[in-house]
Amino acid sequence: MKTRTDKEQQFLGIVEQCRPLIYKVCWLYTSPGISFDDLYQEVLINIWQGMDSFRGDSKMSTWIHRTAINTCISWYRRNSRHCDSMGIDELPFEPADVPSDINAGEMLELHRLISMLGPIDKAIITLWLDEKPYEEIAAVMGMSVSNVAVRLHRIKERLSKLADK
Repeated sequence: MKTRTDKEQQFLGIVEQCRPLIYKVCWLYTSPGISFDDLYQEVLINIWQGMDSFRGDSKMSTWIHRTAINTCISWYRRNSRHCDSMGIDELPFEPADVPSDINAGEMLELHRLISMLGPIDKAIITLWLDEKPYEEIAAVMGMSVSNVAVRLHRIKERLSKLADK
């Protein structure tokens, strides 16, 4: 049986290793009505509370992704009446680590378009942009691989239409 100190050390290691992943998911659901810090704290609480139930059936990063996404979607749904779409000038980050073949303006535009999607679609497209295989996206989202493929196709079409406006 783990002692509290062991659990704390494991938790701190998980948070340190998965911090960029958690930040990215929380950022996606941040808006004028939803604070990044509140989301981040809520995700950390859920990770702490769920650690004992993690069985190791999937990779730890898959479990963290799923916990973060589910926490943010639940938070978004509880608070969506207070949330507006975030304007491009309100994005809580400076574009860094942008691939050399994509300029910062294109990256900002992509994030603006993604911010217009619903919470589930945001999660799916972000996982795909992170080059996760369909099987892992399905595991994180709790859906079938074929459902992921169909949803991704529709999301890409929607983003394309939004970009053409």
